[in-house]
Amino acid sequence: MKKQLLPILALLSIPTVHANEINLQALQACTFVENDFNRLLCYDNTMAGKSLSKPATTKTLTPPTNSATPNVGEPTAVANEQIVKTKNDDFGLEHKEVAKDNDNEISAVVSNVKEAPYGELIISLDNGQQWRQIGSDSLRINQNDTVIIERGMFNSFLLKKAGQNRSIRVKRTN
Repeated sequence: MKKQLLPILALLSIPTVHANEINLQALQACTFVENDFNRLLCYDNTMAGKSLSKPATTKTLTPPTNSATPNVGEPTAVANEQIVKTKNDDFGLEHKEVAKDNDNEISAVVSNVKEAPYGELIISLDNGQQWRQIGSDSLRINQNDTVIIERGMFNSFLLKKAGQNRSIRVKRTN
């Protein structure tokens, strides 16, 4: 029985020997890649033993160095040289990526105003867009009024009459 157990233990220990050869620091560097496709490509290249190269879409900051980390090989050196941005720096700013081109608001003329069954406004604009009121705030809007729709927080939109401060929350329906 003991003679049969020894070859089985030897076979079971082989995968753990190979698991120690995986560059854990390079895998950790892959977690900083923001783009999903590039992050998956980074993981695949690391597991295949290929050296890391800097993807074009990552933003950059240098990672902290740790002197207790052993020098594992060339991919580690490339990973240390690679400049990476941590995930925590952009947390909560994902919606701002869409609005970086200074397109935070539009201005248009109201072509039609309808009232939905529960009192929400359905506003059609001269540019072909249709917006529906969210919530129960009130705002008097008439045909041929100029309105401004601007981005709010968390990808919401606020509609107000030009020259007024009062606004209502809206969503685009078409």
